[in-house]
Amino acid sequence: MTLAEAQRLALATAAAVREAAQRALVDDRHTGTAADWTIIEFAHIRALQDARRAELERRAAEEKLGVSRERFVGARTRAEALRRVLEARRSEMRVAERLTEHKAMDEVASLLRGRR
Repeated sequence: MTLAEAQRLALATAAAVREAAQRALVDDRHTGTAADWTIIEFAHIRALQDARRAELERRAAEEKLGVSRERFVGARTRAEALRRVLEARRSEMRVAERLTEHKAMDEVASLLRGRR
């Protein structure tokens, strides 16, 4: 799972937790028959179960987000290390190229000096 996907999932599950918690807080009890109260009570129990399930899903999504972040940081750290190594090697190559060029120029200068 990519970091962006994990972030979207974490945000979506957090929103689902808020919605489920709001539904669980609603008190629909009012005067009515025992059957009405039973239905309302079952609906409230279901809302509480949904809130618990949403909280578990949020925790799982946050764990996935943590894992994705760790992978991202690891990949970025490796990429930065490779970039530094590559830059050092390029620098070494430039120095070696300059030394080779200077050596060639010295040889040419020596040959020209010897011709006089």
